Amino acid sequence: MIIDRRLFLGGVASATLLAGRAAAAPAVAADDIIDRFVGAHAFSGAVTLARRGRITHQRLFGLADRERGVPVSAVTTFGIGSVSKWFTALAVLRLVGRGRMRLEAPLRTYLPSLTGPYGDVSLEHLLANDSGIPDRVTQAIGSDPELRNSVEGSAAMVSRFGDGPLAFRPGERFDYSFFNWVLLHAALERVTGRSFEQVLGQEVFRPLGLGRTGFVDTRSGEVPGLASGYGPDGKRKEARVPPFGGASGNIHSSAADLVRAAYLTLDTGRLLGPALRAELLRVCVPQENYALGGRVRTIGGKRVAWETGKVQAYRTHLAHVVGEGRTVLVLNNGDLSQDALTALVEQLLPLI
Repeated sequence: MIIDRRLFLGGVASATLLAGRAAAAPAVAADDIIDRFVGAHAFSGAVTLARRGRITHQRLFGLADRERGVPVSAVTTFGIGSVSKWFTALAVLRLVGRGRMRLEAPLRTYLPSLTGPYGDVSLEHLLANDSGIPDRVTQAIGSDPELRNSVEGSAAMVSRFGDGPLAFRPGERFDYSFFNWVLLHAALERVTGRSFEQVLGQEVFRPLGLGRTGFVDTRSGEVPGLASGYGPDGKRKEARVPPFGGASGNIHSSAADLVRAAYLTLDTGRLLGPALRAELLRVCVPQENYALGGRVRTIGGKRVAWETGKVQAYRTHLAHVVGEGRTVLVLNNGDLSQDALTALVEQLLPLI
């Protein structure tokens, strides 16, 4: 049975009462699309429409904890997978803005132990996933599965895997390498003298007012409010990533926090000035629409920040029309295909 809960403008009144009849039509059209989607998929999670960082329409489905019968709510958090990379890019750019890091600087500037070819690669190439540094950590996990349960940090991974030949010349092609983000994690920690979690909290989460956003990894116990992830067989599918993967995929967040972050980051100067926002949105790998830490697409002549995440059974898809304050966000804890979520977001985006 699908449990369906609806929120309009974050509260108890209808969109018609709060925003006039003109606001009701898009919500009705959105509901038609969402209902068809939910009817075709065993969807559990949240579908959210927002303007200027505020939720205007939200549908909540299914259970955050099937064993305890806890429904998904407006404050439920979900693992956001690779959307964590976007938050990592924001932290780097914050430090760039204060002169503590430079996008064009070679990595050894911040990690002097990298004396080989990896040290010559710039931060920009790491953030754009075209560094040419092979993903030696993921390769090692393949031969040593116990590494998945590690509680080690990124500095240990740099010591272990930080020397070797490049797979290709930086900028030559796209390679979605997990190790890029391990290296960025280590660089941020060394530059600031703080843990990665502290860096993100101080540079990103607190300035944006994200009260329901944090980290979950192999060191974490039960995280209050975090939805459990479930595979197609109904069994839990939520193995956690070690701390050294924090820059790549260890963040969990709520719908309200994510739409707020998108608007304040991309359409205001709350976090980044105009020049740094331009850097964040500059596409570095055109064939992949990949900028720094995420994708930027052109849809209907409009520039759209296009952030997707997948970790275990969690799925996230966030689309924000830059300069217009319009956001669509889908969060799922039921292991749906990313293609299905993409199709839903593409249908909803013109309606907000």
